[in-house]
Amino acid sequence: MNITLSAPSETIKTVREWAASEHSSLNQYIRDCLEAKANAILQERARAAEGFASFLQSVHVTMPKGWKFNREEANER
Repeated sequence: MNITLSAPSETIKTVREWAASEHSSLNQYIRDCLEAKANAILQERARAAEGFASFLQSVHVTMPKGWKFNREEANER
């Protein structure tokens, strides 16, 4: 996917020069940053999901004997 990015020309020049000194490019640096951020977001989501799953396993909810789901009661406002 292609995107258009706006940034101050001095910032672009500085990072482009740095990337060249690292045998890379500005585009590759931006791709790497985006990928690192996306991975961090996915890891955080996975940790949150694991925490929620752990919480659900720790909660032991029991319904009274003979209890049945009642759609009307569940939807009362």
